[in-house]
Amino acid sequence: MNLTNILLRPIPDQTAARASKADFRQYPLKLEGARNDEPLVDIGLYGIAGQSYYSRPNAATDEPVPGVAPSVLVRESIAERLSSINYALQQSKEVTALLGGKTELYVNEGYRSRKLQRQLYQETFPELIRTQSPELSDKQVLARRDELIAEPPRVGSPSPHATGAAIDIRLRYSQPEPGFQPHTEVPMARQKPDISLTANPDYYEHQNKLSAKDKELQRNRRIFYWVMRGALIDEDSGFVVNPTEWWHWSYGDQLWARLTNAPEAFFSIAPEPQV
Repeated sequence: MNLTNILLRPIPDQTAARASKADFRQYPLKLEGARNDEPLVDIGLYGIAGQSYYSRPNAATDEPVPGVAPSVLVRESIAERLSSINYALQQSKEVTALLGGKTELYVNEGYRSRKLQRQLYQETFPELIRTQSPELSDKQVLARRDELIAEPPRVGSPSPHATGAAIDIRLRYSQPEPGFQPHTEVPMARQKPDISLTANPDYYEHQNKLSAKDKELQRNRRIFYWVMRGALIDEDSGFVVNPTEWWHWSYGDQLWARLTNAPEAFFSIAPEPQV
């Protein structure tokens, strides 16, 4: 199978993953050890574009959240894995032809502070869901909230972004500036933020009738999925996608461990960066 055909394969059915995700915060986690001592690093030092989503005007909070730095921090090995994928992506003639231009990885979020996680969980996401889906009851709003964003960190159970091992990431057309540039993203969703069921990575694989726009989104998500899985580097990247958020990928945290049936997660909560 040639590379173009690999990139256009359907995204695997995520139904079972969505069911198993529910209890991922109870999955075994190694709290100590050399891997959890791995430092946080700035993705910019690895040639990867990105800017913290909440450091700029955005669709979730409108205005930037005070105190959120623009730099994106992740564990060192996460940055190294992303760097390999990003280099191959920028060299790929197949992806360039499929998407009509050279593309690069763009990271919206890596490490997230406990304070910001609490705000998003308790206030921002419930408000967004109520606005976009006013027919939902309070109980349904909170249930949907729990599918889209993790509870704030607690002892022995960090939220994924608190580990520095989870990223919110997508593709954008290559830019000279590493920070946010409007209207440069490869389209993969109809609305921003995408908090309906269309946020499921495989959403467009299960629809019987697709408009021309939906077919474009389906194709773009397929390319993105297989790029992140390692199609361009000829090996499994190790990253797994959150089955309810096409943009959220991780390696080494509890969600990754639950979805891959690993013996345990090895990235616990990362130390708060010194500002």
